Amino acid sequence: MTSSVTVAGYCLIGAAIVGYEVMSRAWRRTPTLGEAVALVTRSRVGRWVVLGGWLWLGWHLFVRGDWR
Repeated sequence: MTSSVTVAGYCLIGAAIVGYEVMSRAWRRTPTLGEAVALVTRSRVGRWVVLGGWLWLGWHLFVRGDWR
């Protein structure tokens, strides 16, 4: 997979997150991103899931690189 496809994928994910946040603030039918994270992190398992996701994202964005 080329780096441009990877960057496009991350941009698509970012646009989906921003779109969800705008939609949830405009219509108030779904919780905002902050409210959703607060709901998930109320339990111990939810905190571990959020931590694991954060570590995965950090690894894929900042640690891995092209070592050629």
